[in-house]
Amino acid sequence: MMRKIFWYFLFVVIVLYLGGCAASVEPVLKGTYQTTEEIDGYPKGTIVMSFQPDEESFVQYISSREVNKGTYEEIKNNVYNKTFKLKGDMQNLEIELTEKNTFEIVINKMNNGKRIQLTQVDDVPVYFSNEFDDVDEYKALLKED
Repeated sequence: MMRKIFWYFLFVVIVLYLGGCAASVEPVLKGTYQTTEEIDGYPKGTIVMSFQPDEESFVQYISSREVNKGTYEEIKNNVYNKTFKLKGDMQNLEIELTEKNTFEIVINKMNNGKRIQLTQVDDVPVYFSNEFDDVDEYKALLKED
């Protein structure tokens, strides 16, 4: 009887262990990502990036101004992270998407050139259609001097 209980217990432990391993979700680069912290006096949500996986395209905004757009491709797939190359009209980036659906970017003229974390806030990409007269000022933040 004890032997039967032991084997049953061992079976349950193995099933639970394998079920837990299979439950890890692979991150997918899609939807809307934004800053969740204040940066250089700008409120959280100042930097927004939208990704359209069907077209493998992205748009980057700073304070609702479109500053960069282009295409992306996956270049590396690790167990928990994926690395993507973003080819934009103003700046090319390489990002590593974590299992928590976050990634970091660097904008040299913001946050003292330190990494800025963006977190997925929705699976649906957001687009801003407002027209601003100062878009070039925000695009200048991306330019390398």
